[in-house]
Amino acid sequence: MKLLIQHRHSENEIAGVLTYIYSIIPELETRGIEIKTISTKQDNLMKWLNHIVWADIVHMNSNNLVFALLCKALGKKIVIKYHYSFYHTTHINYETMTFGKRLQAELKHTLPKANYPLKWKLHTAVKWMRLAIRLSTALIADYHTACSNFLAESSAFPWSVETLYNPIEINKKNQQKHLKLLSNPYKFVFLGRLDGSKGVDILLKAVRILQEENHEFEVLIIGNGIQASELKQLASDLGILSYVSFLGKLPNQEALVKVQDALALAAPSRWQEPAGYVVLEASSVQTCSIVSKMGGLPEVAGPHSLFFENEDAEGLASCMRYCLNNPDEAIKRGFQSSQYVAENFSPARAATQLLEICCKLSPKVLAKTYR
Repeated sequence: MKLLIQHRHSENEIAGVLTYIYSIIPELETRGIEIKTISTKQDNLMKWLNHIVWADIVHMNSNNLVFALLCKALGKKIVIKYHYSFYHTTHINYETMTFGKRLQAELKHTLPKANYPLKWKLHTAVKWMRLAIRLSTALIADYHTACSNFLAESSAFPWSVETLYNPIEINKKNQQKHLKLLSNPYKFVFLGRLDGSKGVDILLKAVRILQEENHEFEVLIIGNGIQASELKQLASDLGILSYVSFLGKLPNQEALVKVQDALALAAPSRWQEPAGYVVLEASSVQTCSIVSKMGGLPEVAGPHSLFFENEDAEGLASCMRYCLNNPDEAIKRGFQSSQYVAENFSPARAATQLLEICCKLSPKVLAKTYR
């Protein structure tokens, strides 16, 4: 079988979509599947056409209507995977709705206010056009998948959306993590963009609470973003600079070493994350996660993680306090999380699931692969 995998990213871009694709390709190739990838951001139209003609099945990872139309015009089956929230109305406050109700809420949410300047009012038309493109692309696809149960449910489509998790490789040769291997004082790590949606300010307020209780620990904040300076100022205003280190952006392997040395990873997102990959990375190095109950974070983090309500600095501080008072239990939870991820998020499992979907769409093509 010839499988074309589409995405919308640059070659060296850091993106969860690319992580998914590069994780699944080796597994597919070991099963005799021929793979080509196409970037609808970088590659030209001629390359699009050549690759589509070559393929038996196309696996799309973004809502590119023109690309989808070309696939259908050339008679190709499309398996689409959703990696991001489909609607603006699901980003912060989410409630279950029917497809019709969701569209009404989306259109109402994007209406301009009376006092908006003209250019903002005109941008409403742009938002509606983008929604129409996303919906049109979805209508063209033959099979729908999403990177988490939350994202599948929140799409609210009148057709089914299957969960196809983003995989991560667990090195089975990794020795079990022990408390004595961690550096002192114990550390908590945040890894991600420094912007309002990620909730780093909530983490800083939790640090202040624990500082007042005279706990000894350190928080490492890894990443860059538009709020970097603002967050550093907040740390200074809270008087916690001796507890917090802003390390900026680090290479992935170097960042993972920091995560592995931590007592826990903190993911205090205030937006409905479809499937936070960073908690999978923490589990891959046997570090437990403390996550807000938002979007797909809880299901990806798994049952052995620690959870708190969105925006609740006291709740986050309570989880951190639990880890500091029970470090052996935190280590145990990290090991259990690694086992959970190895079982549910392996590249082998994701590849098998994708091939089963391809078999449903084109059983004759897949049968030829295994002759």
